[in-house]
Amino acid sequence: ATHDPTNALAAPEGVAFLRDLGEQNVYGHNHALIWHAGHVLTKRWGGTISTPESWIGCMMAIPLPESLGSTRPEAQKLRDALLYEDHIEAAPFPHGGRLYIRISAQIYNEMSDFERLGAAIDARV
Repeated sequence: ATHDPTNALAAPEGVAFLRDLGEQNVYGHNHALIWHAGHVLTKRWGGTISTPESWIGCMMAIPLPESLGSTRPEAQKLRDALLYEDHIEAAPFPHGGRLYIRISAQIYNEMSDFERLGAAIDARV
């Protein structure tokens, strides 16, 4: 295999960019966005969030509508549909007899990204 030094070469610039924005500002933005998006999507699909906010960083798992299934093959089918049809990278997974989806927020995300996910899921319910 060929060694690709891109990650090592880009890391210092990435760290500098994070520091320029302010680490706490970035973390605060990411947390607030994922907490809000998680609640909006969960309410949209009739679920609840039982995880305390203090346990959430910039990623969380939320329940999907029960009609989407509960098995690993159903999760994979949904993942593929979201990726190849909607161009959304997301990670649905089975847990406790239903599917959940892991969502995450980064500084470049906006609420419209999560609304797009919501519409793609709604189209499959």
